[in-house]
Amino acid sequence: MARRPGPSLHDVARRAGVSTATVSFVLNDSKPVAAETRQRVEEAISALNYRRSLSARALRTGRHHAVGLLLPDLINPFFPALAQAVTQAAWQRGHALILASAGIDHEAESEALAALAERADGIIWIPGSTRIATRPNLPMVVLDRPDASLAAYDSISADHRAGGAAAAALLRRLGRRRVGLLAGPAHSPSATSRQEGFLESWAPQTPLWIREAPFTLDLPRQAVKALADPALDAVFAASDVMAIGALRTLHELGRRIPEDVMLIGYDDIPWAALVEPQLTTIRQPVAALGECAVATLEARIAAPDSPAVHHILPISLIERASTIMSGGTARARHR
Repeated sequence: MARRPGPSLHDVARRAGVSTATVSFVLNDSKPVAAETRQRVEEAISALNYRRSLSARALRTGRHHAVGLLLPDLINPFFPALAQAVTQAAWQRGHALILASAGIDHEAESEALAALAERADGIIWIPGSTRIATRPNLPMVVLDRPDASLAAYDSISADHRAGGAAAAALLRRLGRRRVGLLAGPAHSPSATSRQEGFLESWAPQTPLWIREAPFTLDLPRQAVKALADPALDAVFAASDVMAIGALRTLHELGRRIPEDVMLIGYDDIPWAALVEPQLTTIRQPVAALGECAVATLEARIAAPDSPAVHHILPISLIERASTIMSGGTARARHR
């Protein structure tokens, strides 16, 4: 059975007793319309349940009114949370969101960016790799992982260096000295900044060990072996997912947290407050990151030739049971 077409612009105009141009002015808020006329048009739109054709609108205006979002993956719980924040901000500003994930393969990322460029007015990109072969010729904003090689693009991130420094300062204040770093993947600019911030604050001391690991629960063998070092008295992980993986390993080794080993993660994903003991972590301002990314992309679309801007948003240190010996309460400290 053929699908019955929905009401058209002409149907709305006929019901409201106005021209199609007037209906268009109301829909796009492009020209002043008398209040009584606007009300009749809006009532006709509601009565007919009229929905604008986005494809026709794109052909007419050259705008899709959609934002592309490219993520490395949807496995790390931080990325779905960030995607939700971007989606919310985009919808509030009248944009649809098109989501894609491409891992860390630069060819897959290039293809995903090209596909998004055909359907969106601009792209918010969390890089899995900075080695993409071709970059689309449309507005792009780098989110969470700014890098010197991408400095030509607007960027938004939390203050990762300050986050690493806050973790080091807390462990120093708590008297821990034999610290291990689960440093995150070397290709991640945000992980690198967290490590650099920690090391700068920890100097002149040096960590007991530093191990690179992916942002996953399942830690590589060399990281598990390092966690078994009996001298270890604290761990800073570059993500909460890694910290929870370390928590599991330390439990299996019979180490008490925080008495034997204190543990700090990064991101403040919901799991951080659900594990036992609850995880001390560095909170990223997820909602603010999403809002700033969409606002910055809108500004870039409006002024494509303006100089690149780089926004760094403050982090918060959230102290929970994985670093509190006894009788303490969780609290947030802003940096």
